[in-house]
Amino acid sequence: MRAVVQHGTGGPEVLNLEDRPEPTRKAGEVLIRVEAIAVPFYETQLRAGLIPAGSEPAIFGHEAAGTIVEADDPAAVGRKAVVMSFTGGAYAELVVASRYTLVPEAISAEHAVAAAVPASMAVVLLRTANVVEGESVLVEAASGAIGGYLARLAKDRGARVIATAGAGKPVPDADEVLDHNDPDWRQEVPEGIDVLFESIGGPRAAELTTKLVPRGRILAYGLLSGEFPTYSVAALAARGLALIGFGGLDAYAEDVAAARAEALGLVADGTLNPVLDRTYPLADVAAAHARVQSREGVGKVVLIP
Repeated sequence: MRAVVQHGTGGPEVLNLEDRPEPTRKAGEVLIRVEAIAVPFYETQLRAGLIPAGSEPAIFGHEAAGTIVEADDPAAVGRKAVVMSFTGGAYAELVVASRYTLVPEAISAEHAVAAAVPASMAVVLLRTANVVEGESVLVEAASGAIGGYLARLAKDRGARVIATAGAGKPVPDADEVLDHNDPDWRQEVPEGIDVLFESIGGPRAAELTTKLVPRGRILAYGLLSGEFPTYSVAALAARGLALIGFGGLDAYAEDVAAARAEALGLVADGTLNPVLDRTYPLADVAAAHARVQSREGVGKVVLIP
């Protein structure tokens, strides 16, 4: 089968399309013929070596959707499913996975893989933050996948949504949008924020603590700057702020996986609308990574085997 293999760390050129043996399914796993592969921003950081990864060379990629061709349960064969693999293997024509989520028939493989992981993350983030009607929330990078879903779900709960995005990028569900390409955008954030969804990170993240109400909540889940957000315990304690961290393998990973069916249900009923930026053939994986890393697009970049 054709698969994209990572050789070392660096730019998009370290990803190469090669012929690899087809994976063999074990008991408890499913074998999926891949129809669409998500290219999330964190994968560009993994490829570049900014986030620790496994040994190379290895088949790259973590999020795929397609048709189940082998499974312990015969009823699952022929069904469309989406998988998220922490061990890689998604950038290929076939992938095995121990966990999968069936996709409603109304959703295409492209839309399923574009929404499954970020939408389920948004569902759990919002639930953990316990956003209620009348609160003000700040959603960083709200033109991105997780941020866009957060803005929509928070708005549905009756919250006032302040969002950041790159200049000119739309955030349809925001009441106010700030340009986070402006180095001083944090100074423009209004006071009285109840919940901050922090995804940019970096040492300047601490500037926003004064914008939160006493006993406000910070949910840190992204590293778009390439650095973790830096906070002073004294600054958090002085205002009684709660800081909750989310990561790929943290205590919330099981909750996010469990929310995948709910998230796809929100797509199926029209509550959430996946946005595709561009699709690329698998052979153009370097161009797809360059597109994601440029941050010029709006919506998900998807590879098609």
